[in-house]
Amino acid sequence: MGFVSKCFDNVHEILGIKVEPGTEDEILKELRRSPGVAAVYTSLGEFDIIALLNIEDSQDLTEFIIEKVRNITGVIDTKTTLIKK
Repeated sequence: MGFVSKCFDNVHEILGIKVEPGTEDEILKELRRSPGVAAVYTSLGEFDIIALLNIEDSQDLTEFIIEKVRNITGVIDTKTTLIKK
């Protein structure tokens, strides 16, 4: 068990998502329907969309990002940030 797995209950997950222009609304809708997504916002910074996640462990987080988010049409790149509670 890795370090993140051991202390995963002490972190929040923030997912920054870069998307193709014009795809924001559909991606927002898709993310809002996804279990584990607590909130989704558009952003004017480095990322077009910021998602606040509520995912229980590091394996589930990895699967969600790789199998779900990165497969949404229009998603270009993602960056995950873990912050302490």
